Amino acid sequence: MMFKHIQKIQSSPLMNKPRQLSFSFRSLLAREPTLWPLYQPYLWWSKVKLKAEGGYPEERTINPDTELVIDGFQGSANSFATVAFQLSQKRHVRLAHHLHAPTQIMQAIELGIPVWLTIREPVDTVISLTSRWSYVSVIQGLQSYIEFYSKLEPYTANCVISRFDQTTQRLDQVIEVVNAKFGTHFDLVDVARANLECRPKASDAPEKEARREAIKQKKKREIAAAKNAPLLARANRLYQRFEAFSEQQIVSP
Repeated sequence: MMFKHIQKIQSSPLMNKPRQLSFSFRSLLAREPTLWPLYQPYLWWSKVKLKAEGGYPEERTINPDTELVIDGFQGSANSFATVAFQLSQKRHVRLAHHLHAPTQIMQAIELGIPVWLTIREPVDTVISLTSRWSYVSVIQGLQSYIEFYSKLEPYTANCVISRFDQTTQRLDQVIEVVNAKFGTHFDLVDVARANLECRPKASDAPEKEARREAIKQKKKREIAAAKNAPLLARANRLYQRFEAFSEQQIVSP
């Protein structure tokens, strides 16, 4: 009951500006190891939400017994990858996912834990993020995207990186690469089944879908504004470097 009450308060339009500031502050704390102690309240709340949804709170942190990290910037098919992977395994695999925290990804690499990093083209990623959390501006989204992947760029050789199309359409190949790189034995994904069972179902509330579509169109116009061109160019160049590395790992058919 208390959890739902807090969520209701958070969703109030009066909270948009505080939530916008919180997004930028959280992004900063999540990527800077020296600021990691200050990130703990956000991490605690993330665990509370996951537990309320029936999940495993320990999947929001890196632990010595974590077997695989599936992560990436918000809107890069993290959820699809995680659910499809879990559905395909014959045993419970100790995952860490939806961390959205470069510091935790770097911790995993230091511990020798396999990391599977998802990435998507900047425009589509930012529109997905800002249409879901409309209080986040497209400038914030682009800046956070750049900062997230820039922090992880020195570690690309320690990860398996999958583009959006690879994550959603060639997941079996991605897991083959994960197994080959890290010496793991995860079960492969049935891509057809994953696309049937793991994609979001059609909403029972058409008006909700219509509202989000209207927000998407608004955000598309915003991101196309001339003032955003320099940031967008930086984000695209960064994406292209990750894309090139991904192509070396996951060869196109």
